[in-house]
Amino acid sequence: MTTDTIATMPETLDLAAASVSARKLPAVQIVAYTGGVMHVPQWGLIAIDLAGLELGQVPILADHESRRSGVLGHGQAQVQAGRLIVNGAISATGPAAREIVQAAANGFPWKASVGVQVIEADRVAAGQGIEINGRRIAAPDGGLTLVRRGRLREVSITSLGCDGDTEVSIAASKKGSHHMEVEMHDTDVQDIEAQRVAAIANVCGDKHPDIQARAVAEGWDANRAELEVLRASRPKVPAVQASRPPVATGSVLEAALLTHMGHAALGEKALGAVAMEQADRLGATSMIDLCRAALRIEGRDLPTGRMELVKAALSTLSLPTALGNVANKVLLDAYSETPASWQAFCAIRSTSDFKANTAIRPTFTGQLEQVPKGGELKHGGVSEALTTFQVDTFGKMLSIDRRDIINDDLSVFEDAAASFGRMAMRKVSDLVYEVLLANAGGFFSVGNGNLLEGADSALCIDALASAIALMRTQRDAEGNDLDLRPATLLVTPELEPVARMLLESEFVQRAEDVPTGNSLRRAVNLEVEPRLSNTDKFGSAASVKHWYLFTKPNAVPMIVAFLNGRRTPTVEYFGLDQDVNRLAVAWRVYHDFGAALCDPRAAVRSKGEA
Repeated sequence: MTTDTIATMPETLDLAAASVSARKLPAVQIVAYTGGVMHVPQWGLIAIDLAGLELGQVPILADHESRRSGVLGHGQAQVQAGRLIVNGAISATGPAAREIVQAAANGFPWKASVGVQVIEADRVAAGQGIEINGRRIAAPDGGLTLVRRGRLREVSITSLGCDGDTEVSIAASKKGSHHMEVEMHDTDVQDIEAQRVAAIANVCGDKHPDIQARAVAEGWDANRAELEVLRASRPKVPAVQASRPPVATGSVLEAALLTHMGHAALGEKALGAVAMEQADRLGATSMIDLCRAALRIEGRDLPTGRMELVKAALSTLSLPTALGNVANKVLLDAYSETPASWQAFCAIRSTSDFKANTAIRPTFTGQLEQVPKGGELKHGGVSEALTTFQVDTFGKMLSIDRRDIINDDLSVFEDAAASFGRMAMRKVSDLVYEVLLANAGGFFSVGNGNLLEGADSALCIDALASAIALMRTQRDAEGNDLDLRPATLLVTPELEPVARMLLESEFVQRAEDVPTGNSLRRAVNLEVEPRLSNTDKFGSAASVKHWYLFTKPNAVPMIVAFLNGRRTPTVEYFGLDQDVNRLAVAWRVYHDFGAALCDPRAAVRSKGEA
């Protein structure tokens, strides 16, 4: 059993009525998605970022029916001018395919709908702007769901669409050709229609003439007519006056999950007060209630057993997406709350690939000079110092056993999501300080004018004053001052008491007949980093005595780079069939980043000992 989760979106369809020989098939061109905002039943407004959509050859179906009777043909998907286009052929020969082709030849305005397996989706708040598919889109009232990454599974031809503004153009107009030259004769069409009408009459019998008339007029098949007859045959129950719970949407399901996990404040911050209020009215007090809500969202029947109910809910789009989004929110909340001292002095860069990238630090030499008569300007020189950096991928898997849902125990899932968030930030910090302590290429050296050593380099007011003076007096090759300003003092936990005394005390103990006022009070900000003295992890490069002084990040003492500028981890969902040995759903969490030293003049290291 597969657990593909598909979101469908109606769009326009072009059928080219090409002449067909024994070997030529009716060509079809589908404008499957125009790149904007679409309305999907029970999900609301959705937009797809076509840059993140996996394309290829896809089946063309009738009304998303994946059985053989619903197969119409095949096509190749591609993105053109911010639109999703599918070019293919009606290669099937069943009744559905013949009906589609004949109706198109008669001028029927068919619509199209795409089936997308969602890999990554974000919620965009009302009024927030996004750049996708070559255009800028502002989320309307109520916000929208942005599918950032997905996989195109199929394209369907349908009779009705959700977008009232769509148009259909057919290559062979009714004026030029009143039928399509396919391998089907008028007698075939008449026989098919007669069989359809007879099947409907057999289903309806003498008791449902109104359903029979409507079925024949509106082109229903026998299955649709039988379903309507069954509905009409059900006994009528007296109407009761009772308030119905609100219809849940994806965001409301997320809100209910966050409330159930004790993160109501986070839910209100991320989803808004309206979603949280609707989640309260939903009345879900357990995970089983949320499973039922997910099935109702997608119009599915509710299984009777708890295990069957959970399995059915996990095969929907609604529940796994909501669980994935909740995991992402809990993870990112923990990620942002985890201490990261490097943010005080590291410049952020974006890279588009995993190859080695070069940061160029231009240092323009020479000063502005007075322009002589005649207006001739002299050329200034430029020297370039290069820093190489690249990103790599770090990640783990997060999973939840279906028994945890049945037992209403999401604590492991919640704890793991938060732990992964903290773990991701800690890994970035580990890499930054691994690079800093390695001191590659003699970054901190007497030759660079950024190293203090000896007994008088231990952290004290005089040593801190010397480090500040070193940074402020940095000059270029022509002796011009660079006007660097010290901003952050970075120390080990063992030196924190001394550092706070130096930066916060109004007076310091000095020798006799020397002013005791603290001239360096609040001179810089303080950051405390335990990795600086962690000899178990970083060996002899770590020390309890050394300390650092940095400028602000804009002077680029160090670089932290992220792939495509994404500073937070990525969360991807995998269904029940991701591992045949486990009855569990899983999410893959990974982060792409790297770090490098950049400008030695924007940093000072003090050894703190002889």
